[in-house]
Amino acid sequence: MKNYIQYYLILILIALTMTAISCENFLELDDPKNQISQTTVFRNKETATAALTDVYTNLRSKGILTGDTSGMNYLLGCYTDELTSVTAQQTDFRTFYELSIQPNNLAVSSLWTNAYQQIYAVNNIIEGVQENSSYLDPATVNQLLGEAFFIRALLHFYLVNLYDQIPYVQSTNYIINQNIPKKSASEVYNLLIQDLLSSESKLGNSYPGTGRTRANKSTAQLLLSRAYLYRNNWAMAKDYALKVIANPDYSVVQNLDMAFLKDSKSAVLQFMPVEVAANTLEGQYFIFQTLPPPNAVLSSSFMSSFENGDLRKLKWTKEVSNGQSTFYHPYKYKQNNKTAASVEYTIVFRIEEAYLILAEAENEMGNSAQAKIYLNVIRSKAGLQGDSSSSQTQLRLAILNERQHELFTEFGHRFFDLKRKDLLDQKILPLKSNWKTYFRNLPLPEQELLINQNLKPQNEGY
Repeated sequence: MKNYIQYYLILILIALTMTAISCENFLELDDPKNQISQTTVFRNKETATAALTDVYTNLRSKGILTGDTSGMNYLLGCYTDELTSVTAQQTDFRTFYELSIQPNNLAVSSLWTNAYQQIYAVNNIIEGVQENSSYLDPATVNQLLGEAFFIRALLHFYLVNLYDQIPYVQSTNYIINQNIPKKSASEVYNLLIQDLLSSESKLGNSYPGTGRTRANKSTAQLLLSRAYLYRNNWAMAKDYALKVIANPDYSVVQNLDMAFLKDSKSAVLQFMPVEVAANTLEGQYFIFQTLPPPNAVLSSSFMSSFENGDLRKLKWTKEVSNGQSTFYHPYKYKQNNKTAASVEYTIVFRIEEAYLILAEAENEMGNSAQAKIYLNVIRSKAGLQGDSSSSQTQLRLAILNERQHELFTEFGHRFFDLKRKDLLDQKILPLKSNWKTYFRNLPLPEQELLINQNLKPQNEGY
């Protein structure tokens, strides 16, 4: 009976927080129902934890971080120079590939709406745990709040880098949210860094639950390092990256065939498959075994950009040929079907990024020798010789090149790197003649501008 009641309460929370189909519905969720969920679910450790784990499941299944064709892996890969769309259908990712995005595109609104629905769910957890903290032990309160603050920061991090000025939503109060104004990118970063610092202070080094599928202190520190890097705060980016690589639980995996397995030592945060024996959505949607390819392939420009002898080309891309045509797909994940037991989890953060952050931060601070040490950790496991750059400018380009080949098709790194380095025009225009400078930001969804006048004006160019 107790288990049945707990299960029923979990369903109540999920129904209240995850079934909205538009931002308008999300904004109009009313306080009484929200209060019911907070005074029942969050007075019990098991149901409160279940509410949080459901958020992780939702992150994996839809929105910005999903591994199917509607997530950033696919959309931003097609938007930049990683993927080439080969389908004749007018899919969302082909719209990104063709640079025909408009404010009324479904993909534009889906990224936005799903993210803010997930933020609503996280805010519900934060409020529920804070208001009912006396019913929970202090360790559980810190763990739940630490993870919730991390997820809220993570979602806003991607939103601000996709759309630029956005609302930073910290409440479930619909009266506040229905007319919430945009904030500048600097303001958004200040708020998400505050959330990450709160997360870091509350989380421990150990992972709760199964594997590395929920955030710990190092997860918050790695996102802090990335956030500081994106704001050109080289010293703080370095400081937090050093904290991550100092954790003995992580190490760079030298065998590239094992780098993306579920027990990978380089994984800092992973998504667990929803079904037993299932593997990653990335493997399911990237891998194809026969021609013609169903969706998208690795672009010819990307495939030709690898250095000779780069093991990542050999191990992390795969050729499919019928004797007349040859295409390549990402092959970081090797499974595209169920196995006897799950062997691959989606890696959301991994230790290699910390080394690349350190290389960039040290180079920008004028420490080229130390920057090369960190960069060569990544080059070495790829079977490459140490970097030979003779100037800061050359090393800057070498680090960008290394990020391109280490992090390809992983949650939009390539797009965000080119954007923050102001290189989108230089890199994309030669490949796509219809590229415009204002494409660096996605348009704000048309329906959201109609709902909330404080979101105006529309982003430039749309």
